[in-house]
Amino acid sequence: MLTNNISYGKQSIDESDINAVIETLKSDRLTQGSKVDEFEEALARYCGSKYAVAVSSATAGLHLAYQVLGLSTGDEIITSPITFAATSNAALYLGADVKFIDIVSSTILMDNDKIEESITSKTKIIVPVHFAGLASDMVEISNIASKHNLKIVEDAAHALGSRYYNGKKVGCCDYSDMTVFSFHPVKSITTGEGGAITTNSKELYDKLKLLRSHGIVRDSADLKYKSTVPYYHEMQFLGYNYRMTDIQAALGISQLKRLDQFVKRRNLISNFYRITFLGDSNIKPLENLDGRYNSYHLFVMLLDDADKRNKLVSFLESKKISTQIHYMPVYKHPYYIDKGYSISLPNAEDYYKRCVSLPIYPAMEDCEAKLIIDYVKEFIDLEQEIE
Repeated sequence: MLTNNISYGKQSIDESDINAVIETLKSDRLTQGSKVDEFEEALARYCGSKYAVAVSSATAGLHLAYQVLGLSTGDEIITSPITFAATSNAALYLGADVKFIDIVSSTILMDNDKIEESITSKTKIIVPVHFAGLASDMVEISNIASKHNLKIVEDAAHALGSRYYNGKKVGCCDYSDMTVFSFHPVKSITTGEGGAITTNSKELYDKLKLLRSHGIVRDSADLKYKSTVPYYHEMQFLGYNYRMTDIQAALGISQLKRLDQFVKRRNLISNFYRITFLGDSNIKPLENLDGRYNSYHLFVMLLDDADKRNKLVSFLESKKISTQIHYMPVYKHPYYIDKGYSISLPNAEDYYKRCVSLPIYPAMEDCEAKLIIDYVKEFIDLEQEIE
């Protein structure tokens, strides 16, 4: 019998992480020091991009990415409805609208076949969501964007450590203008709260860094007005305080060194789940496409009906095992309904009724994964007896 709950996800912190943070706490700079630059350089090097900009959250990253691409009132983004609300909220912050398109039921990725028919004169940005860690077909999306002169921002909040089918890492930005990551505690690595944007564009990089810190310019070469006043600086744009602290960056640098190890462990757990339930008609995992390396931020299973899903969540909760539901279609939130989003996407809604995320995180022990599997099997057996 478990004495502690098994969470659906949590951070993996070791002594090296703790020591890195302590070292920074003892330093002269807790923010706006050298650790953020060091983290950005390490992240860009890992992803294979030219630049990275660390920010306070992935939400902040999405907001900045959309803004530097010029998204504004009257424009639209195209994205998936099965995502955290921040993906679309960041467009609303700028006065833009959101065009949600349905998903592919087997992968829960946005259905690329529906993108072109959804493009209008208002469309400005396509935002593919690499759901649960599985990369979208970015070559296809990039071709569509090029054909219609659109921009691409990859929502890779789930996908640090993932790879496209050609082996390139998510975040390299070979197929997009920018990629946005999250470092929330349940993600591939953590900085507590935090996020980052990668890009290969120097112009976008400079704009991102400027807006991240109030739109203030300090470099004498970039000042609009010359001054002999010591420490003179100018606010040239209406920016934000979306900075990451050096404390967070120090943790990120340490965590990044173990990222591949974390992702490998997530894959081992996911394979254990996948093999166990292979061929079971009552419950099945999402499809993992050949040739793509999945970071498995989430491991999602689909039950054969909504009532059974809800019962499984309650059953596992009674056994001190926490699950999650990722996600309700964004347009179903009351705020979006009140704004007039009265759409219905059948695959997204069917998925929401039947999905459940089982626990997965690097520190999970084999015995814990086996216990979860045993309880799921027990639940299925009990349901079959009732039927």
